Amino acid sequence: MNREEAIKIVNSKLEKNVLGLQMSESKMDQKLVDLGVDSLELMLLIMDVAEAAEVTISDDQADELDTPKKIVDFIIS
Repeated sequence: MNREEAIKIVNSKLEKNVLGLQMSESKMDQKLVDLGVDSLELMLLIMDVAEAAEVTISDDQADELDTPKKIVDFIIS
């Protein structure tokens, strides 16, 4: 999977799980909590991203994924 595909997945899943969020390039380095992601939304986001990107994300790994950019980087690594 390339970076553009990973960004599309992460952005679409964030917008799906966080009411009113409009993702943009400038928000990729912001902390998920600053984007309005609560603990339930984070769990749903990680599950949705993992399924869409066909990757496995452990709980320990999920704890480290605190920005959209980190999630994208994890997907493509």
